[in-house]
Amino acid sequence: MRAVRIEPQGDGTKGRTFSALMLASVEADLLWSAANSENMRPIWAMFAASQQELRAFMANLASGRFATVDRNGYRRNKEDRIEFLRTAGYQTIWQREDEGSVATMFLPDLFRMDPGMVDPQGIGFVVLPTQEWHACQRVDTRKLARHLERCDVGVSGEWAAEWGVTAHLFAAYLDRRTRCPLVSDGRFYVQLMAACLRHKFASFAAKNSHSYDREFGVHDSHRYHEIDIESVGLRRGLVFKATHEEFEALLATEVEKFFRLTRGNK
Repeated sequence: MRAVRIEPQGDGTKGRTFSALMLASVEADLLWSAANSENMRPIWAMFAASQQELRAFMANLASGRFATVDRNGYRRNKEDRIEFLRTAGYQTIWQREDEGSVATMFLPDLFRMDPGMVDPQGIGFVVLPTQEWHACQRVDTRKLARHLERCDVGVSGEWAAEWGVTAHLFAAYLDRRTRCPLVSDGRFYVQLMAACLRHKFASFAAKNSHSYDREFGVHDSHRYHEIDIESVGLRRGLVFKATHEEFEALLATEVEKFFRLTRGNK
């Protein structure tokens, strides 16, 4: 949780300062060219304040004004300013709570499960499941673990216990964005997700600033960052970025491996 404020414009001191708390945020600079800035440009962020204060704060933020983020060690060689471009197509969802109001601002195309069409330029999205959704799923991760033990994808079967459910959601996002069909089998979903992470088509966010490329599936090149998402009821997510040709080559390899290991058995 970080305090943020929008200060009066110009050199003078007149004008009102708008304040809020930024509860959590997600950055994925690799997914969009407008992210190449000295300022922090999240693809998803959640803010809280009183209803009156938050509406004024969000109106100014959506108009393109900068918000100053209090320094607390989270920044990564960027100025302590957050920015939401007016032309980027952000969407805002509002919630009223007993303590005040909450507003979530995000780029819908990056989070929408079904974009409605296959982008000819390539595949890019973010999977960010809620803790509630994850807890409600019923997936036999033991079967997935046994399959992963036979795959050369860089992880042990134990990895499936943590990520088997997310792998099903990951496959659903991919299925609606690729030109090729996926094997309809949970074992394949977890195998494919692990392979995409291993080959740097997908990446987790680092748990801290010192864990890049030390933890499986964390790649600094993706510039994917999550801050405080667990505190607002989300699970650790992942980002995906690849051309169709890159992904199809990997997909063909993993499909051949899957049927070789399973011999087509259900």
